[in-house]
Amino acid sequence: MRLLVFVFVLITFPLTHLYAQAITVVNTSFDDDRFNYGSKTTLSKNDSLLYFLENGSFQINNKHFKGSPTRWVTLAFGMNSKAYTKYKADIMQIAGVQDYGFGIVLSAKDGKNFIQFGIAANGYYTISSAIDGKLNSISNGWVKSSLIKTGFNNINQLAVEKKGEEFQFILNEVTVKQIRLNAQPFIGNMGLYATGNMHVAMDKIEIQQWLQNNSIEGKIEAGYNPRADYPIAEKPIATKSKQPEVFGIMRGQYGFDYGLIDKDGYRIVDPILKYASINEQVVTITSQTTLSSGVYDLQLNNIIPPIMQTINVSKDKSNLYFSARAENGYWGLIDQTGKTILPFVYNYLDRVSEGLVYAKNSKGWGVIDFNGLPIIPFGTIDDEDEIKKRTYRYPMLFKKGRLIVKAHKNDGGKFGVMDNSGKWAIPPKYQSISFIDTNQAYKVSIVDPKDKSTKYGVLDYNGKEIIPLKYSTIELEGKNYAVAEGNISVGFDLDDLADDELMAALDEEETNSRKWGMLSHTGAIIIPVKHSYIASTADKQMVLVEDEKIKTLYDHTGKAWLSLSVFDEYKYDSLLFKGKPKGDYRTSYPYYSQGLINVSKAGKWGFVDKTGKAVIPFQYEHASAFYNGFALVKKGTEWWHINKQGKKVSSEEANPKTGIDFSNKVLPPIRLNK
Repeated sequence: MRLLVFVFVLITFPLTHLYAQAITVVNTSFDDDRFNYGSKTTLSKNDSLLYFLENGSFQINNKHFKGSPTRWVTLAFGMNSKAYTKYKADIMQIAGVQDYGFGIVLSAKDGKNFIQFGIAANGYYTISSAIDGKLNSISNGWVKSSLIKTGFNNINQLAVEKKGEEFQFILNEVTVKQIRLNAQPFIGNMGLYATGNMHVAMDKIEIQQWLQNNSIEGKIEAGYNPRADYPIAEKPIATKSKQPEVFGIMRGQYGFDYGLIDKDGYRIVDPILKYASINEQVVTITSQTTLSSGVYDLQLNNIIPPIMQTINVSKDKSNLYFSARAENGYWGLIDQTGKTILPFVYNYLDRVSEGLVYAKNSKGWGVIDFNGLPIIPFGTIDDEDEIKKRTYRYPMLFKKGRLIVKAHKNDGGKFGVMDNSGKWAIPPKYQSISFIDTNQAYKVSIVDPKDKSTKYGVLDYNGKEIIPLKYSTIELEGKNYAVAEGNISVGFDLDDLADDELMAALDEEETNSRKWGMLSHTGAIIIPVKHSYIASTADKQMVLVEDEKIKTLYDHTGKAWLSLSVFDEYKYDSLLFKGKPKGDYRTSYPYYSQGLINVSKAGKWGFVDKTGKAVIPFQYEHASAFYNGFALVKKGTEWWHINKQGKKVSSEEANPKTGIDFSNKVLPPIRLNK
């Protein structure tokens, strides 16, 4: 046998036994092209290579002359360079010469860096690698082996197991070589190669990754030396949730360290994690040392090894799913048991909704089911502009079988609504579209061809117009809509304006000629569109209507309740807020909240109900609106909080701490073994 000359054709596709908890990166046959493995013919004057899917296999037909250089095609998968990895593939020769090689190629960066494990149909195998163009024949040339199933159309299984720099090469379940490969570059791909005048196939491919130790970093257990650089609390404090919770401490001036306590308040994971959160009874963590993320249950059993770059949790039909992004950028989907539902082959995977997933591959954006089958074909949706302009985006989720999407530019490039069969429920003819209420009405906009202004309206679930597209603003108020006719848009629609446009809009707001009113969810007039402004309140059954700076409380039937003209006009005075407690952001101007509004009369503040009846007497130099049952008041130079009965309460009761408290300067204690 002859040593092969390694030349390559690298065509990369987006793609992604059990030791500890392993993640299956990919485990598939090639029955169809749902995972976008593709097919292509490359033809030129001096080159001829075909690769395609046929008869349930991925095939290469190298039409070069016998003995010509090797050609390969690689498929890219979402993988972690530091994890242990096992590659496995079933391959066979279909036609061509039988005394030359074909097989699998791994970590193929280019023609200068790769690992090859190949066989010949006449009963030989070869193993080789290259680093920066320096070829290393690991098997010392071709090796005769009785393990090989010779001839055409006979499947042989090749496998490679990588643990750090230790490699094991396995032929038909028998290890034929173990070797240490120092500084071998890692690339997240695997492929098939063939020499000239050979037609070969790969029937199945499987890749798994795991860590030698999947335990959560910083777990308090035998042999672990816990942190003691902070004082340790004398007694634990049981958690309010009666289950494990995340705690944190400061690291330096700006950093934070995360750990876990059990339901009794004992430390079970040291605060050495870069991030930790508990959501839907699972713990998602990010390692401070590797910056990789993993998932554990509340008993700290591993679900996903900490080898991912990003993990997003979703719940659908009482089941948990994890959209996970691997180190090299490819996404896959994992269920709550750690089983891979969708392989790590996608450019993007959103959260699960109604059994479907919004996704992207090299063809573009689409929607797939749990089998990877396209519901909305890739390339139908255009989402590039949206994903580029936001560091964070809200998940693209189905609601009652509908999904708001932007059509491809070939289909006009505007927004519409698709159903879960991939058909347009509402045609893509709008400048923008969004859900606006729980009745599944849609707020839509168009550009007025006359003055190029944006006009808004509301459609029902079936696309029927409820409110005509003629308003500069539409805001949801309970189950009704505050609308405005005029020259600019504010409120929720400010998202459509750049910063300079926003400031200009706010300046113009004082003098513009817009008129406001309120319409019902059927489009009926509740408050005529003739007022200067309509403002929301904390009570979704009340609004504040303004005319010539006179403000009046209205309910959602259109009934006027209370005119604020009988109270002092509010004017901001910075001296009034001297000594105000820091971190209390309750509304300072008159604002109707929790059945009361804070107003001033003859220079003293108090609280009245919607009828104007004084509930808490006018006795304060200032009083904020109520929030979560408490208000902030000032009397003389002293500030304190009151409840809705006007009684003084502590600031701790009025502002209970939520989330993780990083101000603690002590570590939770560790439970001692009895």
